Amino acid sequence: MDEFWYTPTTMREIKGNGYQAFKMFGPTYFFWLILLVLACVWGKIFFPKMSQEKRHKVYVILTWMMLIDEIAKYVMTILTHQFEWQLLPFHLCSINIFVCLWHTLHPTETAKEALYSVCIPAGLVALLSPNWICLPLFNFMHIHSALMHVLLILYPVLILCEGYRPNPKNILKVLAYLVCAAGVAFIVNSLVGTNFFFLRGHNNNPALMLISNIFGKFYLAGLIVLVLIVLFLMYLPWLFNRKTA
Repeated sequence: MDEFWYTPTTMREIKGNGYQAFKMFGPTYFFWLILLVLACVWGKIFFPKMSQEKRHKVYVILTWMMLIDEIAKYVMTILTHQFEWQLLPFHLCSINIFVCLWHTLHPTETAKEALYSVCIPAGLVALLSPNWICLPLFNFMHIHSALMHVLLILYPVLILCEGYRPNPKNILKVLAYLVCAAGVAFIVNSLVGTNFFFLRGHNNNPALMLISNIFGKFYLAGLIVLVLIVLFLMYLPWLFNRKTA
């Protein structure tokens, strides 16, 4: 089988857990970050000028891109006998595909808040500390993982470009969403031995490896502290904005 079709698991089994196909802060690493920045700049300049109908079409296109990309992952891994339960969309990032679909079909303030406060930081952490670093740029799962996170960040960024402003009063709704999603992940983890929401360990994610090193056996407590800090930072600008308004 050609390396183009290798999943991270297959690549690490063949070349070792420490294998890196591209370097952090190298050309491949910055390629996706630059693509994200360009997409967000496009959104800032052109998206607000579109009619409501055209903006909705953009959301529909992005949602379809994510769904097709996700389905293609399952088709590829099944056909190449590489499918594993860990590939299901119950990760902190991929679960937001359903929230994007929800917003596209029926936009609500709750969906907007969840996408802003969870999807953006989770996607950024994934892009800034990719756990697919063992895969070269010309690889299906590399392209899938990187492109999916770019789309997941871009979608809520466009919601902000459209004029939506997050409300700190909704933080309890966001926490409820996270608790429910983590509960589902915990159940699935218990049933099939997966590591959704990274509840069982860092799974080679550099950022979470740091949490693991700092908190040791209290890794889950460190994860909760990290989530609370991120939520505080995400809502801090809007808290000041409302006080000065």
